[in-house]
Amino acid sequence: MRNKLILLLAILFGAIAAFGAFQYMRTVEATYQLSGNYTQVATAKQTIPARATIQGSMLEFVEVPVEYVMPGAILDPADAVGKLARSDIFPGEQVMTQKLMSREDQQGGLAVKVAEGKRAVSIPVGYVSALHGLLEVNDLVDVLVTFRYEVETRNPETGSTDEKTYTATSTIIHHVPVLAIDARMVSGADKPGEPETVTLMVAPEEAQQIALAIQYGSIQLSLRSPEDDRVVVIPMVGVEGLMR
Repeated sequence: MRNKLILLLAILFGAIAAFGAFQYMRTVEATYQLSGNYTQVATAKQTIPARATIQGSMLEFVEVPVEYVMPGAILDPADAVGKLARSDIFPGEQVMTQKLMSREDQQGGLAVKVAEGKRAVSIPVGYVSALHGLLEVNDLVDVLVTFRYEVETRNPETGSTDEKTYTATSTIIHHVPVLAIDARMVSGADKPGEPETVTLMVAPEEAQQIALAIQYGSIQLSLRSPEDDRVVVIPMVGVEGLMR
């Protein structure tokens, strides 16, 4: 009986001590809040993998004492949403600017510059097809392809067939951005020599058209004004179209 009484008293005193500690922490918290020494900080609500785009649903803002705010901690969702994680950010961890990067940051690689639903595709170029090396990353271009094709005709009188080869040029893609020139992903960087490849961001079906054009024709890029986003439908032109 005595042992049970001691046990009950121990549980009771323990509960009183826990309640006292809880009340003390509540009092300290209230004091901090009243004194303005608390601030809201962004923390990861879930594991955010490296190179993932930060969404508002991934963040949770919690109030912490100002002395526990890590240097560079995100205090405003606008400073994080839409950016990319440099490395994994774990649940409960404060989200800091040092762990974020923009889509233009070269450390993120080419993939982070590709918008959702788009594809990056590289095309072989030279000085002429890449506008004499004056093309810059982030410029907007149209893609033209020149190709040869054969048309078979049948002579109704003789029954014989003839094949005639034609050359034509068609604008197959309009208003797409340049993601990279060779391995350079920023504009204004040093240009070591004649460009060999230009990487464009296109729709998946346009990537197929470019792959086919590379195999069966030659590609020329046409530079657009940054203010011009019109799609002008131009009929395919053949050699006969030059003779007017």
